[in-house]
Amino acid sequence: MTRSPRATHGFTLTELLIVLAIAGVLAMIGAPAMGNLMSRVHQDSAEASIADSLRRARTTAVMHNNRVVVCPSRDGHRCDKGEDWQYGWLVADDGNHDGQPDIGAQALAVIGAMPAGTRIITSTGRGQITFQASGSAGGSNVSFTICHVHAHDGKSVVVANSGRVRVGKADAAHLQTCLAGMQQP
Repeated sequence: MTRSPRATHGFTLTELLIVLAIAGVLAMIGAPAMGNLMSRVHQDSAEASIADSLRRARTTAVMHNNRVVVCPSRDGHRCDKGEDWQYGWLVADDGNHDGQPDIGAQALAVIGAMPAGTRIITSTGRGQITFQASGSAGGSNVSFTICHVHAHDGKSVVVANSGRVRVGKADAAHLQTCLAGMQQP
């Protein structure tokens, strides 16, 4: 009497261990690339957010024939002192020319804190930008540098005296300054 071969269903323990080992190796290879991708996404998002806020402020100043301030703000109501913007910022009318949002007026935009590991700093001495009714941004040019603790390069947003906003790559000196004040998340 011959025995008919039995159909097998499933996998052996050896096959499962081999598949698990291959999946582990692939995960180890892909994890750093995923981390770099996420740091670039955080930087790109911060760059777009600050550039959009600045453009909106300039447009609003011209359309309403009024001064509009863009400044760092942790609480979303008042401007903070300093050049660190990663904790958030606001865009608001500044009709009384005091560098703060007008009392009783609602902010035009409030942007919250950036993800951990992302930092945004401005040029020394430029803690806020005020757009005039003409669209110009009084004072000297201001540069925003956006960096991430795990990124190899940085982003830059520059506001010219004319009010023009442009984005680009941060230069080495600004990137070094940005990264110097960071801690590992």
